[in-house]
Amino acid sequence: MKLSKLALASLMCVCCVGTGVLSSVVLSHLTVSRMPAAPQIITAQANTSDRVDGYLTCTGYVDTNLEALYVLDSTTGILSAGVLSKNSKSASFQARYQGNVNLDLEKAITFMSKAGNSGSSKRSSSSSSRNKKKRDANSELQQQVAMAMPSEPKYIMTCGVHDMPGTGQTRPGASALYVTEVNTGLTLVYVLPWNASAHSSNVPVSLPITYYTIDRFLVPMVTEEAVDEE
Repeated sequence: MKLSKLALASLMCVCCVGTGVLSSVVLSHLTVSRMPAAPQIITAQANTSDRVDGYLTCTGYVDTNLEALYVLDSTTGILSAGVLSKNSKSASFQARYQGNVNLDLEKAITFMSKAGNSGSSKRSSSSSSRNKKKRDANSELQQQVAMAMPSEPKYIMTCGVHDMPGTGQTRPGASALYVTEVNTGLTLVYVLPWNASAHSSNVPVSLPITYYTIDRFLVPMVTEEAVDEE
C-alpha cells in the first residue's frame, strides 16, 4: 500500500526528531562520563586566640571536631579550661579544668636554678680581655634574669595538635597548650586529660591542669648598657 505524501512527510519528521533525541542522550552520557571528578573540598580548621588587659583566651582540639576553651588570668596565674556538653538541654560545660601557671612557673624556676647551680663550673679570673668579660657578664646576667621569678609575669599562649598516644578511658587531649612567659623565656606545656566516654555520656568532669613539660624557647634580651653598668 502506497503512503500518501502527507503521511510520508510525517513519518520522516518523527524519525528525524527521534534521531536527534537519541543523539543528544548519547552525547550527554559521553560528556558526563569523560568529565573529571569534582575536587574534594577541604575545610580549613584553625585555633583561635585573643587577649585584653592581661587576660588571654584560645581554643584547642581535645578530640575530633571538638575543642576546649582556655582562659588565663596573667595576674593571678589561674588557667581555666572547659569543653561544652553535647547535650543541648544541659547547655553547660561538661568538662572543666583549672590550674595555676604562676605556681608552675615558680616551681620550674626553682628546679632549673638548682640544676644550673649544681652543674656550674668556676670561670678563670686570669683573663684580661674586655670583650670576654662582657660576654661572661652578659651570660651571667641572662641566667640571673631567666632564673628569677618575675614580679609581673607576662604570658603569651597558643594551642597546637600533637601525636602523643594514649591508652585507657582517660588519654591526652588532641592539642597541647603552650604558655610562654616572656621575662624568663620559659614555655610551659599543658595537655588536658580527656575522657571521650564521659563526654559521650554527658558525665560531668572536673580535674586539675598540670604541666606536661617545661622548656626554654625564648632568651630574654640583655643590652650592652646593662652589662656595662655591672
